[in-house]
Amino acid sequence: MSAEPTTAIATVFVEMDEPYVQDILLAAFAKYAPLLAVQTAEPINASTRLMHWREYEKIDWDTVHRSTTVFANAYCIRKGLIRKAQMAFNIQLFVAKNPDSILKTGVPDTWIFELDDVDYLDEALMECYEVENGMQANEGVDDPRLREQFILKPSLTGRGAGIYVFDTRERLESLLESEFESDDEEEDEDEKSGQAVSQIREWVIQRYINRPLLLPTHGNRKFHLRVYVLAAGDLDVFVYRHMLALFAPRPYTESAGDLDDQRAHLTNTCLQAKHEGFDESDAVRLFWSLDLAQDKLDRIFDQICKILSDTFAAVSNESTSFQAWGNCIEQFGFDFLLDEDCNAFMLEANAYPDFKQTGDGLKSVVEGFMAASVATAADSLLLKDADVPDDLHQMMEADRTDLVKVFSRNNVRNW
Repeated sequence: MSAEPTTAIATVFVEMDEPYVQDILLAAFAKYAPLLAVQTAEPINASTRLMHWREYEKIDWDTVHRSTTVFANAYCIRKGLIRKAQMAFNIQLFVAKNPDSILKTGVPDTWIFELDDVDYLDEALMECYEVENGMQANEGVDDPRLREQFILKPSLTGRGAGIYVFDTRERLESLLESEFESDDEEEDEDEKSGQAVSQIREWVIQRYINRPLLLPTHGNRKFHLRVYVLAAGDLDVFVYRHMLALFAPRPYTESAGDLDDQRAHLTNTCLQAKHEGFDESDAVRLFWSLDLAQDKLDRIFDQICKILSDTFAAVSNESTSFQAWGNCIEQFGFDFLLDEDCNAFMLEANAYPDFKQTGDGLKSVVEGFMAASVATAADSLLLKDADVPDDLHQMMEADRTDLVKVFSRNNVRNW
């Protein structure tokens, strides 16, 4: 049995803006005292290994890049995963080289859409002519479930901001005019403050899944799955089994044709929480408790693991937009949608996911994922086997029980 050290082997600086996350992290790291010393305020006092667990902008990236004893809770370069347009580009490259990849069917058709003025919409649509053809094909089709519908998403924003569903050229043009008018107002303010203003806007257009899986026991409301993913070092990727189902507040069947009814079409909890009468327990559920047969739940989880495996295979091949440094670890939140046949589609990846949207009722999911992430960081980055007492080693293994490895750079695919 290893002797328990009396002094800290490493220091962890924990500083997250959201108290919900900060408190859970501190509780997870507290189990490693006295091996890990935790600080929450500067100056940082570390004579041995040091890990930054803080907001991306506050990490000392120069030191992380140069040092072998300084670690971080994020990768410095990962836009190829978290920027919608860049990830779409990387996936398209990967599928072209690997036509049998599940990404060919496990990601909605996606087009990169760039525009600097609505007057040039015709030229922009020439780059995604399938969208133009789809809108034209909708003429005379009244049933919204038979129309070709699309969803417009800004490449960089999250939490449901600036997302719209459309199925006609007129609606798309109106939405874009509204977006550019809003931008003009912001640019006027930026010019007054002397800030540079970028003129090019970048979106992705995805084929909208207008026949989502609807569960009568959940009011036939549309939902998406939030999947927490941990990437460690260079490069192992794990899926946390305890996934969440996030429901829209209004029934989808009643509003499928009303594309302005965001409370039926968009499932982001952060949008719903702004409305009066928001019920957290009705908006967020556990995936494994959904009213589906066990074999269907297992099949969905299997699809998600395969999609994530190939997603990281795709982005890790493109070193200009994704670099997995060996002294880093990062948590991601992936969003998936299910169609009426229980086929899973990956929609997007989010860095620094909004854990607070899980709420208090299912806080144990976030606590479990944090414990698993901290255990992985401690084991792979901060501690050596000789430093860890047997009882702590057993605790670390227990905390990681629900992490499922889906990708390793060494073996490429684990699923």
